[in-house]
Amino acid sequence: MPPPTGPTPPTPPPVAVDPASNLAQDCGPENVRRKKKEPEKKSKQSQVWEHFVKLPLEEKNGEKLHKRILNFCMIENHRGDTIGKTIEKCLLEWGIEKVFTITMDNASFNDTALSYLKRRLRNWKGMVCGGDYLQLRCCAHILNLVVNDGLKELKNSFDAIRNAIKYVLSSPARLQKFKSVAELEKLDTTSLVCLDVNTRWNSTYLMLESALKFQKAFERLEDEDEDYMGQFIGGTKREGPPEASDWNKARVFLKFLKVFYDITLMFSSSLNVTSNTCFHQIALIHELLEDNIVNVDPLLMEMSLSMRSKYEKYWGQTENMNPLLIVAVILDPRYKLAYVNHIFEQLFPDLEVCMAIKIKIKDVLYCIFNEYSKGLGTSTPSNASSSIVLGSSTCSILEG
Repeated sequence: MPPPTGPTPPTPPPVAVDPASNLAQDCGPENVRRKKKEPEKKSKQSQVWEHFVKLPLEEKNGEKLHKRILNFCMIENHRGDTIGKTIEKCLLEWGIEKVFTITMDNASFNDTALSYLKRRLRNWKGMVCGGDYLQLRCCAHILNLVVNDGLKELKNSFDAIRNAIKYVLSSPARLQKFKSVAELEKLDTTSLVCLDVNTRWNSTYLMLESALKFQKAFERLEDEDEDYMGQFIGGTKREGPPEASDWNKARVFLKFLKVFYDITLMFSSSLNVTSNTCFHQIALIHELLEDNIVNVDPLLMEMSLSMRSKYEKYWGQTENMNPLLIVAVILDPRYKLAYVNHIFEQLFPDLEVCMAIKIKIKDVLYCIFNEYSKGLGTSTPSNASSSIVLGSSTCSILEG
């Protein structure tokens, strides 16, 4: 049936979400004037979250979580105190007094910055559980370090492929020549090869993935382009051209590290909540490394041994992992404490170590709950208790 004809209805006024009530409110001109006269109600939500919900939401099949950079500022130098003072200035401008965690990589100056911020936040009385869990090491950065240790075993092969790609991309004429050769091999040239960033292994993954599609073109280029072969001979120390063994190693690398690439994308996601999924991925990485340490392929075995060494440094010791990553899984009703205890038994075969981490995580859970209870107690009547004890019913829910 054809749509009804007639004048187009007026566009409705925009709708905003009130952080305190989560109710949609009319934001027409009259309502805006009226709302200015009403005193603002103090929200008990996270103050950072308010910065997000006050931003417009796109309505495409439901609400869409937005990532927004609240500030991007230059710093004078990379000294820890300078970084700490810059973050402190941002917090003061935003009016944020309570900070739960700060995500940083493993640079030493970040440790100094964190120490400075702890002193300031302690004076503001804005730290949860005394700031014991303030520092959260960037999981994507740690995974990058873990995988890069495995790449050392394949450095020469990857350098040979990288140098071949550099030649092709060094001028428009060479790129056109390569494209012509690829067409002779009946390869799709809609998307061509790309270079990587040496310090980011996931970009190396993408470089090799694109290069493998054009292996035949690179092999034919050896016969079609004298300049291509000339860059690897004549006394140069440049690795290349890539041989069949180099391509085979790249193929094995892609197959083995596809899971690690997917985990990196998950860690780096900006449109999904990731705090309750990180521990699952850390456990998966441990399982993959343990399985491939006994692999019959010596290449995979050597890679896994190198990667496990770096894994143990950052995630193998319980004191090096922020327990909030584990608490987030416990609070996920699909898993709870019983699931986490089961994973501990897989990760830590030593019974004493396993029991110690179980006790530690439970203590952290109680500590955070008591901190939360104090906040609820401030709004209770004067004759009511200002704290809540973690009862048996709550324990049974968490333990599943």
